[in-house]
Amino acid sequence: MFGKIQYKLLIENYMTKDEYKKLIEEYMNRYSISYTSAIKIIIDKQIEKFEKDFGMTYSKAFIQTYNDMNYNISMV
Repeated sequence: MFGKIQYKLLIENYMTKDEYKKLIEEYMNRYSISYTSAIKIIIDKQIEKFEKDFGMTYSKAFIQTYNDMNYNISMV
């Protein structure tokens, strides 16, 4: 669930899946790092951008999204 929320908040609003995959590969090649390290760098940068763009802390948005997703799941 964490990955889905993280992707929804930080990636989906800013780039397509293909752009995200290319960015991961670019970071892996540029810095000679692992896949997870590349994602960590991207996520850290996206958190800063998210907080600036939406004027809300990422943790608050994450909790709200988590609660919304759980509410939607429980309604099914």
